[in-house]
This record gives sequence, C-alpha cells and structure tokens, in this order.
Amino acid sequence: MKTTVSKRIISALVSGVLMATPIMSAVTASAAKTLTTSPSHTQEVGWYNDYHHEIWQADTPNSSTMTLHDNDGGFSTQWKCGPNNSRGNFLARRGLYWGLNNPKTYKDYKPFYCDYDCSWYAGSSGNSRICIYGWAQNPLVEYYIIEDWKNWSPAQDGSAQYKGQTTIDGSVYKVYTTSRNSYTIEGNKNFTQYISIRQNLRTKGTISVSEHFKVWESMGMKMGNLYEVAFNVEGWESDGQADVTLNMYEGESGYHPDPEPEESEIEGTLYSATFENGTNYWSGRGSASVASSSSKAYEGSKSLYVSGRTANWNGGEVEVNTSTFKPGNSYSFSAMVNPAESTTVQLSMQYDQNGTTKYTQIAEGSCTAGKWTKLENTNFTIPSGASNVKMYVEAPDSLCDIYVDRAIIADKGYVASGDTPVYNNANVPSNVKMEYNSQYKQMKFTWDAVNGADKYGIAVYLAGKWRVQDSNISGTSYTTPKGLTPGMSYKVAIAARVNGKWDTTAAIDNYVVVTTRSYNNIQYHTPSNTNTNTNTNTNTNTNTNTNTNTNTNTNTNTNTNTNTNTNNGYYVDPNKPMVAISFDDGTAQGYSGQKIIDALYKNGFRATFFYVGNWIGKPDQVRDAYSKGMEIANHTTSHPNLTEIQSYQIRSEYDNCASKLKSIIGAEPSKLMRLPYLASNWQVQQTLNDVPLISCAIDTQDWNGASAYQIENTIKNAANNGSLNGAIVLCHETYDNTATAMENVLPWLKSQGYQVVTISDMFKAKGKTLNGGQVYTRVS
Repeated sequence: MKTTVSKRIISALVSGVLMATPIMSAVTASAAKTLTTSPSHTQEVGWYNDYHHEIWQADTPNSSTMTLHDNDGGFSTQWKCGPNNSRGNFLARRGLYWGLNNPKTYKDYKPFYCDYDCSWYAGSSGNSRICIYGWAQNPLVEYYIIEDWKNWSPAQDGSAQYKGQTTIDGSVYKVYTTSRNSYTIEGNKNFTQYISIRQNLRTKGTISVSEHFKVWESMGMKMGNLYEVAFNVEGWESDGQADVTLNMYEGESGYHPDPEPEESEIEGTLYSATFENGTNYWSGRGSASVASSSSKAYEGSKSLYVSGRTANWNGGEVEVNTSTFKPGNSYSFSAMVNPAESTTVQLSMQYDQNGTTKYTQIAEGSCTAGKWTKLENTNFTIPSGASNVKMYVEAPDSLCDIYVDRAIIADKGYVASGDTPVYNNANVPSNVKMEYNSQYKQMKFTWDAVNGADKYGIAVYLAGKWRVQDSNISGTSYTTPKGLTPGMSYKVAIAARVNGKWDTTAAIDNYVVVTTRSYNNIQYHTPSNTNTNTNTNTNTNTNTNTNTNTNTNTNTNTNTNTNTNTNNGYYVDPNKPMVAISFDDGTAQGYSGQKIIDALYKNGFRATFFYVGNWIGKPDQVRDAYSKGMEIANHTTSHPNLTEIQSYQIRSEYDNCASKLKSIIGAEPSKLMRLPYLASNWQVQQTLNDVPLISCAIDTQDWNGASAYQIENTIKNAANNGSLNGAIVLCHETYDNTATAMENVLPWLKSQGYQVVTISDMFKAKGKTLNGGQVYTRVS
C-alpha cells in the first residue's frame, strides 16, 4: 500500500486481549523489556508500567525489536522491512488504551498531551513516519497526527480529501480524510481515516492531541468513543531505528504558545460566530453533532445546527481563549437560540479551577419552538484562575435539536439586538455556582446573599416533583450527599426566606441545571453472608469452622433461618489487609461461575455475588455458593439503568429480585444491591433509602474483554500500591478469563497476607455501618 496509510491492526478480531507474555532480554539503564517479532511470531501486545504497547510486522522474512523504557513511557525500536522485495510492514507504539466499546469520547476526559523526543532514522526505500495514532468508534475512525515522515506522506495519496488547515503547537497542520475498506478493530469493514500532517516537521515537543480532535469535529469529522491514543513509529518496505522518550497524559500541558486573538465578525465585539462559512470551531458536546445549516438563520443565511443530543447537557460548545478573555474579568455574553420544541435553553460555562472541573450558568431563557430567543448576560465574570474554559448551549429539560446563531462575547455592558427573557427577582439568590468533588462524587453549591434573608432552602426536581433537600441553610452554600453518579444532570432551585416568607415560585422559575462531571476512573464493589442490614430478620447461621467461629446476621425482617455452612477456616481479622472481590450478573452457561466459587472456597475466602433475577440459569449454583458462605446479593431483576426509570419501577426491580433470591436459597438474601451500570442519582438513592448501594473502587474490566493476565495484574498492582486494602473490586462470574484469573490470583493474595471477604464482612470488621441510600466503593 505504497500510496496509503494502511492499517497495521493489532489482531483486530481479538482486540483488547493480551497476547503472549513479552520475551525478556538484557536490561539497560533505560529499558527493562525487549520484545521481538519474526515471520513466525508477528506480534506482541501488552501493558508495562501503566502504558499499553504493541509491536507488529507482516510480509517480511526479517525480525524486528521493541525495547520498553522503564523510566518513562518511551521505547526504542529497530525494524527491517526492506529493501528486500518483501513488501514488509512494521509498527511499534505505546500509549493510552481503553479497548472496544469504551463509553467515553475525548470530551469526557481532560485534554490529552504527549511530550516526546524521538531520535530516528529511516532508509531511502519505502516510507516511514512518527505520529500519534489510534482508533475511535461510532463512527469507526482510524486517526493519525503525523509529526515527521520520510519519503512519502498521505498528502500524496490521490484518494485523500483535503479538509483544510489549522495551527496547533506552533505549526500549521493540513487535514485530510480518506475512506477505506480493510481490517479494523471491529473486523473487516468500511472506515474513515482522519489525518493531520504537520508542515513544520519536528522530532520533539508537546503534541496537544485533543486540539486536533476539536478541529476535526469543527470540520465535520466527528470523533466517537475512544479506543486508544498512542505514539507510533511505523514503516512500509523500509529499514530504520528510533529511540523515543515519551510522557503521555491527561491534564494541563506545560506548553503554552502565545495564541493569536481571533478577529470578530461583528463590529464592536471581541468574539463573534455567525456560522456563515462553517461551524466557527464550535463542536458537539457529548453525543451531539454540529453543522453549519441554511435551514434557519437569525442573521445572514446560516446558523449552527445542533442535533443528536442524547442527554440534557449535550449541545454545542466552543473554547474561550483565556489569553483574550481574562479570568477574573467581566464580559458580555450573548447567543441567539431556536429550539425544535418549546423549552428552556441555557448558555453555560465549563472551566477548570484548582484541579477541579466546574460549571456555571451564564444566561437562560424560556424559548418557543421555531422562534429566535436571545440568551444574554451583559456582566458575567469569568472565574479567577479558570483554565480550559468553554462556552456551551444546552437544553436542561429537552433532548430537542437546537439552532444557534450570532454568538457574541464583548466588553462588559454590551447589549446585542433581540429580545431577552427577564428572570430577575431581588428575593432569589443569584450567581449560583457549583463545584464538583470527583473524589467524593458530591456537589457544593454557592450563591450570592439576598438582602434581608435569614435562611435559604434548596430543592431538586426528582420523579416529577420538586423535593426539598434542606430548608434550614444559614449561609450561602450547600453540599450534597456523597456518591452521586458522574454525568447525571439535575434541576436545582435555591430559595431565600425574607421577612419570614419564601418566594418558591420565583426560585423555581430561576432554577439551574447542573451536571456531575468526573474525569477519574469509576470504581466498583461486592456483598457477603455476615450482614448488618436494616430488616426485621434474625438469621442464625451456625458455621462449622475449625476456628470455632459463629456467624450471626442481624437483619430486621420477621424471618428466622437456620443455615449450616461449612466455614472452611474463614475468619476475618480486622488487623490484616482485606479486599471484597465481588461478582456480578448471574449464573453462566459454562463453568466459570462454579470455578470461581470453588477457587474462593479452596483458599478459605468469601465473596459477594450479585445476581440479576432474570439471568439466573442455574439455581443450584446459587444455592451452592450460599452453602459455602458466599454473600448472595441483589443486582435487580432485569438490569435496567435505574436513573432512566420511575421510582416505583426502581423499587419493583429490587423487590422482585430479592424475592427470587429468597425462594432459591430459602433465606433472606443480603440487603446490598449492585447498581446496574454503576448508575445512580438522587431519585435512586431516595427510593432505595433502606438499601446500601454498591459501586466499586477497582474495575477489572473483565466485561470489556480483559484477559486473565490483565485481570490478575489489575488486582496485583492494586495490592502492591496499597489501593486494594479495603476496596470493593468489580468482576463478573460469567467470563472464563475471570475464572482463570481467580484461580491464579487468590493463592497469590493469600501468600501476601490478604483476606478476601464479603462486602458486609469487610465493613463489619472495620466497625462501619452500611447505610441505606448511600453508594459505597470501599470501606474508609
């Protein structure tokens, strides 16, 4: 494929599964592993020092090597694919990896950067390049950000479509797309390549990866769910070598070029977007797509059409240049909006401050379908210390499409033409802001004081009603309970009591919409057979235990069960490290579930098993798990996303599964419930206020195709860095890889002094209570 950037796919049909263990070789000062490919062994894939790597070759009789650096994410490599008439292909890459069906797009992460220094050489035959490389799904895209190349570049491909150019990291990049049909991460099918080629070639520097993603989307090239982001060295019919020092990360770049201020299209303003010649660098937020459209326009002939919104916070967004618009200063913000249905539309701001991503409302309006409405705030202050600032349009009560036109930022006091809805009320708190704590998954609201107010109250709209959370707030801040689900949106109203009266109508009219945002990894959990649950139930479980241990569950239900279990030496020592490895879903058709139960029992361990009522195909296996001391717990009846159904349905999902489990084991199951998709919100927590809700601290990713080696290493790494102690670990009993991993890692944990226990036993041993309506990921 001399005139294409061809896909050297890493075993596409089994992507995400680790291949053979890398071959070890001599260790140098900067490297610890050397991988070798040959005609009979064409690929090595795996993880090392938190970086994913791959070396691959094809159609060559020669061998190539990749040596992984031990002190950074870099590597050195040598390849030999020509000139030998072998038509050989080669690549070596290392970086960030999520695998197939990652639910997140690049917008769900902080910006990606790559700091690199590459010393490399390639011969005069064939072609070679160094680049950022990866895949995304929905749509299926293979992408390249080419920093340097030898002999040929994709710009010389006659089938490449030129999309335009952009300036990033101090250089012009030309952007191309090509359509292909070949091997992909999803099998052999059609896909599109997105390619940025740097015009001022270089071999070291900082690559602002996410900036390319944003520019591509502004050109109509949608970036879907991320599969990987890696630094790549590759060659076609070429010989060469490279040594790469590499640091790839998510967060703030150390490189800050001086940006050129944009020239506004509208006289008297500092920034404007009229969308007459494209999207003006606006992009879709969440799942939304944006495009310049001639269907509707407030001024001129075109506007920005925002479609494909699957969540209220989805919409259109644009970056705010903080070199031009200084944090701490006040400006006038305005946008004309036209929703497809009558609803509230909001102009909002997202920004990072002190390591936390925050959100605040700029302006909002009650809009009529088909009518243009101005959203404007003529005196809005960009928070001091803000970075990564974005302005965006959303509809908090609707998933409708939205047209946006004439977006403006101007000096404070500037008033754009058009009608603005008026919501001002002296007795309603203003300047409401929300700060999200990703560690505790809770929100903190602040607002400006209302003159004469002695109390404040806060309410949230749940299950079709406004529900008061607190009406005795003395100051101007409120912090929610912990354990809120990241990515969920809420309507919140804040009222003030002035002269003994509450103006709740005005407070509701001025509600704000907030969304919990987290850039940290989600983590999960499990339950057990020794519970302290809030039911009226006394279970006397007399366990035959060589340590003479009596296990008493004090539950509150009117039900007495006597269950004789063989305890097999199981005893929880509160002074030793412990972990609650839990298993979800139901009994599998194969033998994986039974293998897991047997491996736990063989090692004298216990675990919590969360069953989906409708997925229990082997009731005898559930009974066997119970007889061996495992905690039998609830994972709902049909595994719905509880945040998307009504409160009575939530209750029914829990109660029906509990009844089924009770009918199988002849006793009350654990009160614990694993949240399907780990999703929760205030309604779920209020409806199940008597049920401890379990998430996780460590996700083994077995549901996402992780190999037994990866699952085992996830647990071992957590044990080695100390995060395993007290953690709830998420696994699934329905995968053979999980069963194999447990057969290997459980004896290792035992040799390291770890106890594997049920969730309930772990909390009891630490003197902690599992309270209803609260989400747990570990014992504190």
